[in-house]
This record gives sequence, structure tokens and C-alpha cells, in this order.
Amino acid sequence: MRATPVLPDPSPSGPVAERKAAWRALVRRTRSELVQTQGPAGRARQAELLASAGLGWVRRYAAATGRPNLTGLTVAAYRPIRTEPQVDALVESLVRAGMTVLLPLTLPAGALDWTRADDPAGRPLGPRALGGADVAFLPALAVDRSGLRLGQGGGYYDRALSVLAQPVPTIAVLHDHEVVPVLPAEGHDIRVGFTLTAAAGVDPVGTG
Repeated sequence: MRATPVLPDPSPSGPVAERKAAWRALVRRTRSELVQTQGPAGRARQAELLASAGLGWVRRYAAATGRPNLTGLTVAAYRPIRTEPQVDALVESLVRAGMTVLLPLTLPAGALDWTRADDPAGRPLGPRALGGADVAFLPALAVDRSGLRLGQGGGYYDRALSVLAQPVPTIAVLHDHEVVPVLPAEGHDIRVGFTLTAAAGVDPVGTG
């Protein structure tokens, strides 16, 4: 992985749940500050870089796996909340390239349903629709060098990704400073194979 500035560990010792809570608080605070300093022009530039790098990586992956026809690919993605990296342009680029793009719908009891990004009605396809994905772009607060993903704490993706066929590339989309050396882990936490940032593009983590 490329060397980039990272967040300092806010709680290097203590119970795992408390350490994860400290990490979430730090990332959320830092993200709020970052969005204020980026401004509209900075956010637009981030969106452009993420879209270019993400689409380029999917094209190369499809070609390397003998599927150059992008219209046959299904990609899971998401719509970002205010302080998350700007992936709307990436979603739109994937749709324009002819891929089926799945977006999550939140269900009760910590589950995710899915709908097509090009369906204006947002009709649900069922939680197991994710099982047909060839690539998955995921939200995350941070990822460490082993691929461990820190989420928002609801466990939605920890549960949802269990339906993915193997092997499926999982790519966490982050701000540049959110790839960190080590995160606290619990047994249910998932690991991703790659990170996507505006500065570094798609980089492997862990085993990739």
C-alpha cells in the first residue's frame, strides 16, 4: 500500500467495544471538519477522482476475469451520507457503462434489502439480491492494513455480505486519511480486499 497520512489511534488500550466507539467518534468528527474545509469544489473533485479510479478498476477487473462486456456485471454500491466520500458520480458512471448497480435499502432488525440504481421507483429486490454481485463497493469509517473494516456500528454489512458468492472483490470507499495501521476487532467484523480513495485509487489491503 502507498504511504498516506492516517488518523492517530484514539484509544490504543481497553475493551474492544470502547476502542471502536472512540474510533467512530474520531472519524465522524474528522469527517465533519473535512467536509467543511473541502467546499463544493473540493467535493466535486473528490467525486471525479473516485469515479474515474473506481470505474477504471472495474474495467480492468472485468477484462482480467474474461468478462469485458460490462453489461453482464452486477456491482453493489451505495448513496453516501453528507460526510462520506462522494460516490454518487461513481454510481452514475457504473450505470452509464451498462452495469447493473445495486443500492441498499435499510430494513428493520439490522438487515439490508437492495434495489437497482436505475429504478426510479426503488423497488426492493430482496436481501439475497446481493448474492449476484460481481464487485461490491462498501461504505466504511476506516480500514486497517489487514483489511479490517470499521462500520457505523449497526452491523448491517457484517450480516449482508454473508450472501456474497466467493470470491467477490470488496472495496471500501474512504477519505484519504482513513486507511490506518490497526483497528480493534471483534469476531463478527468483516475484512475487505481493497480500499478506494481519491489520492491512491484502488489499493489492495490484507490479501487483496
